[in-house]
Amino acid sequence: MSVSRRSLVRGLGAGVLGAGALTACGEGGLRRGGRRETTTAPTAEALSEPDVPLVIGQIGANYGRMATFETAISISIASAALDTNARWGGLFGHEVELAERHVMQEPGEDLAPVIQDMADSGVTCVITSIDEESLIEAMPALVDAGMAVIDVFTSGRDLRTAEVQTANLLVRLCPSDATMAAQYAEIALGSSSDQAGPPGSVAYLSEDTLQGRSLLYELEQILHPRSGEIVSEQFYEVGDFGDITARVEKVLADPPALLVFNGGAEAAPFLSALYSATLDGGQRPEIEFPKRLSPAATIDYSQHAVAEDLVPGCLESATGYEPGDELTIEHENMMLNRSTEFLTTGYAYSQHGYDAFVMACLAAQHALSVEGTALAGALPAILTGSEKCSDYGTCRSVMQMALESQDRATVAYTGRMGSLELGPHSDARVGQMREYTWSESNEMEAGNGTSFEAPE
Repeated sequence: MSVSRRSLVRGLGAGVLGAGALTACGEGGLRRGGRRETTTAPTAEALSEPDVPLVIGQIGANYGRMATFETAISISIASAALDTNARWGGLFGHEVELAERHVMQEPGEDLAPVIQDMADSGVTCVITSIDEESLIEAMPALVDAGMAVIDVFTSGRDLRTAEVQTANLLVRLCPSDATMAAQYAEIALGSSSDQAGPPGSVAYLSEDTLQGRSLLYELEQILHPRSGEIVSEQFYEVGDFGDITARVEKVLADPPALLVFNGGAEAAPFLSALYSATLDGGQRPEIEFPKRLSPAATIDYSQHAVAEDLVPGCLESATGYEPGDELTIEHENMMLNRSTEFLTTGYAYSQHGYDAFVMACLAAQHALSVEGTALAGALPAILTGSEKCSDYGTCRSVMQMALESQDRATVAYTGRMGSLELGPHSDARVGQMREYTWSESNEMEAGNGTSFEAPE
């Protein structure tokens, strides 16, 4: 799909803000050359904002686990673009341009032509919410184009292996599989319940994806040295959970201290059947252990058609999570103004979509450049500077005021997703997340904010 400068839309109705060409700005520095007749020292060029627009691309996906969050992410990015331009006057004297969103409809699509079209239209930074497989395949084209990549979705280890060359252009905002595995392992290893399996034992169910295999690998890396183990593992094709009864029987054949369900809404019927299979004659569970659910499974099942088929109390021992700090009223209202469906589907990853756009703009202001390499290099810096700020306008003002006196100021942006620090590979090292539980009537209760920190 070709991206055109004339695709600029100045409202949220279309969910896009267009795309425009840009040129690389000159970098200041010392004059270099051969022997000179004078002894005058070279001088640095004055600090100034480049007179070019920042153009941001976006790639999402409407299949697999990404489909659940596509609408929320798309709307949040478009909302951030509207705020940046309408409330705060854009960047460098121009509107920040948001290229038309490209949405993958099936796995395996070749994104190279899409990325080339974006590059031809001036895109130097792209926000992605696609799966690990697709992002790995797209990285060569992204690197060739010199685009900074802010990914709001992936968590798998495969993107950080030596075989995947990212040229330090990739930044990821969500907790990694290693981070979540460390949390899950501590729960399993710390178990002392006489109704559950031995400490350190884990039952694992997941969609058969790179991310699903990655999380299992990270769990094993923590459990095995500490005498823990995966007592049962079950992978299934995306969208085809298979025989629920058989999967329940496999789990209960060797009860674990913890069950990790790394899938989607198929979690509820499975957990209902699992719970029923553990009840004694008095309808009390004889076997009971905690369950941990992935973001795609963390929904209010009482609002869905499946609710009438669920056994009361079947989700009471489950805890789900979503990345991001506790939701603010401002953020909820922003999303609900676009669709009340979010009352049912939730807001997962929308904070990250909003902040990814703002971060790209602040990185450009910090670097005084719209070049992809400069943006990628500046992204970690705008999260940990000396001046704390929580919106684009305030953060940009801090840097602009310093620039007026030919000085530099650094900011620590804490946005919709809460405080965030990036690690040495530009993955989320410290950040915020929300944990959710369910009532006896299987209603999802209000999320509780908590922090995460990546293991050493």
